[in-house]
Amino acid sequence: MKSVLDEFEQFKNELTKLNIVVNKVEKVGNGSMPFYEIFYTSPRYTVEKRLYVQRHELDEWLEKFKEQYKS
Repeated sequence: MKSVLDEFEQFKNELTKLNIVVNKVEKVGNGSMPFYEIFYTSPRYTVEKRLYVQRHELDEWLEKFKEQYKS
């Protein structure tokens, strides 16, 4: 079983392949379903963007990024 840190590191590495830079990941909230705030920059935007995800949604979000940023 992967740790949360491993899962976010893998997510970050996959986004790097799409030329998206993850600047910071912060846990926001506690409880059984905590959210994480991901701060990232990409070639499409001049400002830092934010994304709120739950740990179990990382694969879904990665697919969405791949779909939107495919060359």
